[in-house]
Amino acid sequence: MPSKSKSQHDLMQAVANNAEYAKKVGIPQSVGRDFVAADRNKKDKKK
Repeated sequence: MPSKSKSQHDLMQAVANNAEYAKKVGIPQSVGRDFVAADRNKKDKKK
């Protein structure tokens, strides 16, 4: 599922790249990585 907003994208990017922050906000890193991958695929499809 791609991010719906810039702020959500930024949050998921931070979660995917920082285990301590992911634990702090209560979002598993795997979820952050899934969002980042979906955003990347969405961006690639636009080209």
